[in-house]
Amino acid sequence: MSAINKKIIDLRRLLAERMPSTRLGLARAPAQMGLSTGVPSLDELLGGGLPVGETAEVVGEGAGSGSAQLLHALLAHSTTEGRFAALVDGADSLDVDAMESAVLARLLWARCRTVDEALKATDILLRDPNIPLVILDLKLNLIVQLRRIPSSIWHRFGRLCAHHKTTLLVVTPQALVGGVSVRVRCRWNPGIQATSTLHQAALDSLQFEVLRQSSVAQGKPLFLTG
Repeated sequence: MSAINKKIIDLRRLLAERMPSTRLGLARAPAQMGLSTGVPSLDELLGGGLPVGETAEVVGEGAGSGSAQLLHALLAHSTTEGRFAALVDGADSLDVDAMESAVLARLLWARCRTVDEALKATDILLRDPNIPLVILDLKLNLIVQLRRIPSSIWHRFGRLCAHHKTTLLVVTPQALVGGVSVRVRCRWNPGIQATSTLHQAALDSLQFEVLRQSSVAQGKPLFLTG
């Protein structure tokens, strides 16, 4: 048995343990128009939050883009709203010491070391209707590997999201995900030093630029500074 197949089996076992409602057939909570990120400026820019049942992409170009802070804020907010979330960590880079125990209790963390492992884990997680939010973090994976991802994979993920009303957020170092409903560039305001803190002041220093949003008219890019 290959190492990747063993990890897939382990992930399926973990899903069965952490998400027992799949076996019990319990009904899922009603879908909502937008999945709030916990960052008011971003939610306002997107008209309520990340699209439910669709794929969104956050582009964090270069080191210190602020995408990690956004990811932490999103997971913390998901916990306060009583939701489970899954994080597919493409480069095994999550700093769990910076997260509250309550957040970790509602987080299914798939630790991967390659793009191939991360994509296979994401495929499995998107098939579980009990996980409303799946985050695929590819920020630290090699660009040369990311560019080799077939476009058919993003289309398959999109169909799975629509079927289960799951929100998939992909974090990338540059725009590369095909068929996204929302693509946002995340970066720190000029002159603001990036930190790992989740204090509101740090989140307010993030700047977001909508690169693509299917629900708005085509025109010049939208900007909003926290």
